[in-house]
Amino acid sequence: MYVLSTFGLDLRSLVTISSAGAALIAGLLFGSPESAPVEDVSPAVDAVEGSAPSGIRTLAAHRDRPSDPSVATDTLDAYADAAHLNAFFEDRFPSANTCATCHPDHYREWSVSQHAYAQMSPVFNAMHGTILKLTNGTNGDFCIRCHTPVGMNIGEPEFMSNMDRFATSREGITCIVCHRLQNPYGKVSGRLAIVEGDLFDPVYGPTGNAEVERVVASDSFRVNTVRGNAGRAIHTQALEFEQIDTPALCGTCHDVNLVNGFRLEEAFSDYKSSPASGNGVTCQDCHMGTGQGVNAGYATAPAARVGGVYTKPRKRTDHMFAGPDYSVIHPGIFPHNVEAAELATIRQWLQFD
Repeated sequence: MYVLSTFGLDLRSLVTISSAGAALIAGLLFGSPESAPVEDVSPAVDAVEGSAPSGIRTLAAHRDRPSDPSVATDTLDAYADAAHLNAFFEDRFPSANTCATCHPDHYREWSVSQHAYAQMSPVFNAMHGTILKLTNGTNGDFCIRCHTPVGMNIGEPEFMSNMDRFATSREGITCIVCHRLQNPYGKVSGRLAIVEGDLFDPVYGPTGNAEVERVVASDSFRVNTVRGNAGRAIHTQALEFEQIDTPALCGTCHDVNLVNGFRLEEAFSDYKSSPASGNGVTCQDCHMGTGQGVNAGYATAPAARVGGVYTKPRKRTDHMFAGPDYSVIHPGIFPHNVEAAELATIRQWLQFD
């Protein structure tokens, strides 16, 4: 309530606002002091962002420096800049929209999850901005590095408009945040080093590489594993990461300790001392099984659908991660949606009721 009242909002009003009202609130809370109002945004830049390939579409670095003589002023040059930015960052930190091609069920579940909402949440952004203001910026990335690990890995400002963040940064706890980790970091309050790489580079999971090898060798899937060649591109390896299906991975972010030793949030520590832990029930058992919030077991299903052909059934975790929060922003922006991202930019969605 305090955080929202700082911005002139009453938390109780959020449950009754219209989609237009939600869009207005999202625009206010997403925008940094330097962000242009929605109506002042250049239509040409929006057209470029909307038509750019999935992944990184923003021209924020150029939009904020209109007097820079190196900045292109016509749409074609601006599109080229967007394409270069897209290719550069997509090759380092692929978007969940890229993963959705072969993992549509995982994407659908994740797209509505608290992980996917982590950086999009106006409530979080209001709180984060308020703390930065009250601490004169000395809080740094302490809060936001858990909410957009990709953004902090690529060096984005701690506070800026979500409209100007790169697409993968806006995805919060996106696919690569867990599946491009190769080291067990322990309780580091979200200080993660994501392994950089494009779609062809290895991902990390619980089972190893056997099924990927079968897919690559099979004529049924007809995949491409060579950069520059035509065909259905996939990651060439799935390396085993032993920590990924243990509570220790969750503890990387879900135990938050301040630099002075103050224990701000200790969900992982609480779990470790709980009866569930003593009985061998893991975080994943209750949050990634067939019943959200209960230890109901796991489904058996394919992990991927490659060109309409399913991989072999296996233990299948649910990526919805149900939690206490819910979206108050424009439905064109959240849940994440591949088609919505291709249809319009965030700025354009915020003008549509």
